Amino acid sequence: MNTLSNQHFATFGSGALTLSLAFAELRAGITWPHYHAHGCAALASALNEGLMPEEVASILDGRGLIEAFPVWQGETPADYAVRAVAEMFVVYLQ
Repeated sequence: MNTLSNQHFATFGSGALTLSLAFAELRAGITWPHYHAHGCAALASALNEGLMPEEVASILDGRGLIEAFPVWQGETPADYAVRAVAEMFVVYLQ
């Protein structure tokens, strides 16, 4: 997953800004290390599905990715990425 997200950050210069917005909960001192893989998978998937970094930041509206779209108990990073991106598109289209 890191290769995919690094590829998108290299393509979209402001991707690093989106990453920092997506993981705002880490800056706030709230750490969910076991959900880091979930957030990375969802962010990479969102960019891969065509959302621009600015659109992801707008969808999150200052919240962290995990805060905006909580991980369900027992959900794998891949399953979370599919669900979170679907929910992002719903918010984007509203």
